[in-house]
Amino acid sequence: MKLIHTNKLDNQVLQRFFAGSWETFRGKQNLKENGFLIEVQGEYKAFFALLPIEGQVLWLKSLYIKEGVPSSFPWTVLETAMALAGEKEADSVYIYSHQPALDTLLVLLQFEQAAFPSFAEGHVLPEGNWWRNYLGKEKKAVGIQGWK
Repeated sequence: MKLIHTNKLDNQVLQRFFAGSWETFRGKQNLKENGFLIEVQGEYKAFFALLPIEGQVLWLKSLYIKEGVPSSFPWTVLETAMALAGEKEADSVYIYSHQPALDTLLVLLQFEQAAFPSFAEGHVLPEGNWWRNYLGKEKKAVGIQGWK
C-alpha cells in the first residue's frame, strides 16, 4: 500500500480515478492540495482529503473507496488518515457520514457523534451524521485515566 499526495499529480489522474466526475467536484483545488490517493498493487483504490479547518482541526472529506477491495480496506484507509492527521499534529478530525456502514466503522474507531460544526455551513450534504475523533493530549489523557 502506498499513500500518494495528490497536490503534485496531474488533474487527469484524478479525472480517471473518479471516472470523469472530478470536474464536477466543488472545491476541487482544495481537495487536490490536501488529498491523498491510496495505491495498492499499482492501482488507485481510495481517495480522501484532510482539509485544515481552524487551529489544529481537520475535516476528513471526500472519502471514496473503489469497489472490489477487501472488507478490511475501509478500516485501513481510515486508520491511515488518522495516522496522517496525527503526523500533522491535529487535535481532532471531523468526518461527515451518510452511510450506516461508515457510521458503524467510525464508532469502532472511537469517533464520537458531533453537533453540526460551523465550518460546514453553506455545504450541501445528504442526510447523515457528523463525527469527531479527538487526537489532542487532553482527550488522550482522559481516555487513559478511564482505563484504571
